[in-house]
Parts: sequence; C-alpha cells; structure tokens
Amino acid sequence: MILNHIIFSLLLLSAQAPFKLVGTIPVSDTDFRTDPMGNVYVIKGNRLIKYNNRQEKIADYSNAYLGEIGSLDATDPLRLLIHYKEFNQLLWLDNYLLELRSPVFLDDLGVDQAEVICASSQGGFWLFNGLNNQIQYFDVNLNLIHESIPINPFTNNNKPVAMVEKNRMVYVHVPKTGILTFDRYGTYSKTLPVFPDNVFQVTDESIFYTAKKIFCKYDLSTFTNTLVNLPEVNEILDIRIQPDFIYLLNPEGIHIYQIKVN
Repeated sequence: MILNHIIFSLLLLSAQAPFKLVGTIPVSDTDFRTDPMGNVYVIKGNRLIKYNNRQEKIADYSNAYLGEIGSLDATDPLRLLIHYKEFNQLLWLDNYLLELRSPVFLDDLGVDQAEVICASSQGGFWLFNGLNNQIQYFDVNLNLIHESIPINPFTNNNKPVAMVEKNRMVYVHVPKTGILTFDRYGTYSKTLPVFPDNVFQVTDESIFYTAKKIFCKYDLSTFTNTLVNLPEVNEILDIRIQPDFIYLLNPEGIHIYQIKVN
C-alpha cells in the first residue's frame, strides 16, 4: 500500500513534527511489531526475530511444532504473547525470547475457535471465542474470569480480526462494523466509527490505524479523525508508532524515524 500526503499528529508532538532517520533493518516480505522500549520484532512464518533500538539482532525464536505465528502482542516487552491460530495455541516469551511456560492448548480451556487474542495488563489474556461469539478473559492461571454477552447482534455476524487492551479497556476490530469497546469485565460499551484495513494501535488518547491506504488518528476524547503525515518513504507496506519513533516497512526494510520535538 502507498501512504502519502497526510498530516502527522502524535500525542505530545506538534502536527508538523520533523523526522530523523536513525536506522533501517534490512528485511523484506515480513510482518513486524514494536514495543515501548523501541525493540522491533520481525515475524517470518514460524520465526520471530528481535532487534534492539540500535537495530542489532539480539534474539531469535522458532518452533516448528506450533506452525506459523498468527499474531504477536508486544505490549509488555517482558511478557510477549504469541497466538498460533492454525493450531489453536498460545505462548508467552520473555525479553530474551525464551519460553516462560509450555504452550497453552486453548482446546483444553474449552475454546475451539480463538479468532483473535491479546495480552492483558492483569497478566492474563483476552480472546474472541468464535464458537459462542463472546470475548473472554482468562487469568494468569488459565481460569475463565470474565466474558461478554454474544456480540453478533452488534456485528452483523462479521468476525473480529484484531484485538487490543489499553487502560483496562478492550478494543475489538470487526470489519464493516468498526471498533467495539468493552470494559475490564467484558461489558460492552460502544462501537467507534473506526475502520482499519487490518491491525491498529491504541495509545492513552488515540487510535492509530491505516484505512484505504491512509494513516489516521482517531481521538478518543473528541471522537474525531485526522490524517497523519509521514516521512517520505516509497511503497510503504506497514506502519507502527511508539512515543518517540515511527516505523515504516517497505520492500527495502523497516525504516526507523525519530520524532523530533521542536
């Protein structure tokens, strides 16, 4: 996707904040995530590679028995959550990409169809159970603690494709519906008119996402959308942001820009 000619606005930064290229990680044909410490996680099939904030490779993890990595939640750099959707399993890794415990077989928890999963600041995880159309919270001991009512009346039976927890709220992206929000107990709150192409990020005050090849910011206090200006990089395929940096993936690699405050 090509993302051009848009206005950048990030929390605590001016709309015209300049950018300084600090490095490039030379990878291609890949997916990636970032964490608040500035680390970058490159996902290639069943392999996860970690780079530090100096673009140095520091760890590598793979497990051929679990299949390809479906998603990675790097919200907590000390407790990464991987979802192996094909085999209905999840796994926690530490900051060295070492297993914190054995893989969790979600079938053993009574979950046959975990469509999407995200980590929780409470130590457990949220998932969307496609069999009963509920979001469910399991604690660190794998006990089911909270669950929503079936959400299909709100979604016209469309399935979620991404889920994020932030500030004890859960945000669930359902194509053609928007982003559904739930409180820490799984109680439905409202649906936001935000329609990402796929994944999205939530900060304290905003949702950042790509929609129809344009990078956008949705303000959670004013309920308004603004377009986001980016560094001049050709053929942008994916974008991630952190408080001081923006990460742009194109066929040449992941370009890391520092956001300079005037």
